[in-house]
Amino acid sequence: PFQQLQPLLWYNLSMNVFASIGIVVLAMLIMASLQLVPGVFALFHHYSLGKYSFKKTSRLSLFFILGTEIISAFLFIASFFIASILFLNDLDPRNNIVTWIFVGIFASLAIVSFFFYFRHPRSKDTILFLPRRYASALNQRANNVKKPTDAFTLGALSNVYELAFTLPLYIITATEIMYMHTEYFADDLLTILYILISAIPLLNMYLSFLLGHNLADIERSRIKDKTFHRFSISLGYITIMVLIIFFRIA
Repeated sequence: PFQQLQPLLWYNLSMNVFASIGIVVLAMLIMASLQLVPGVFALFHHYSLGKYSFKKTSRLSLFFILGTEIISAFLFIASFFIASILFLNDLDPRNNIVTWIFVGIFASLAIVSFFFYFRHPRSKDTILFLPRRYASALNQRANNVKKPTDAFTLGALSNVYELAFTLPLYIITATEIMYMHTEYFADDLLTILYILISAIPLLNMYLSFLLGHNLADIERSRIKDKTFHRFSISLGYITIMVLIIFFRIA
């Protein structure tokens, strides 16, 4: 009987690990699809190029990206701390209130991101959910960047403004990576990739500027991809919710 039980236990362990990897990868894809930080970066880079040399703009851009990465690392470490508390207090097992809270959060985010992430989902613009007062403040900061500390602060601040959509991703990712660690899975690579993922859209946009594209070109591209991002973000949240239900509750 024990020998018959071993394949079943290995199968369940493998499926749980694959589910964890799936949740982490989906969280990465959502993070790479969010548009607030890239939008602020595009404005900042455009304004900076109009006032400074390309060399100085490139230097400021690197500090902007560094700001987003530092805040991402900080949020991820804080999420690991929260996940540690959940594990230490035995809140990870199936059918518990914390898991159902995650389900409710991701269901809500799926709805909110589909209908409200873009302020005008059907129009030909990329105006996001931020209240106009905050959007104007970000635009003013982007226009007034003069030194590396300004760029660093702007990158960190734009990341914070999107926290409602990213914080649940940080927490679920930290929880799943910790779960895989308890199952002796090599998780360091996933941790590094998750922290770095927010830089990919910014580096891609920087490359576009480097290749001679301007803000109008980038905005046209963002409008073209708007529907794709809207559906992919929402679908990503839904899929994470489904994986949680099937592999953490059922």
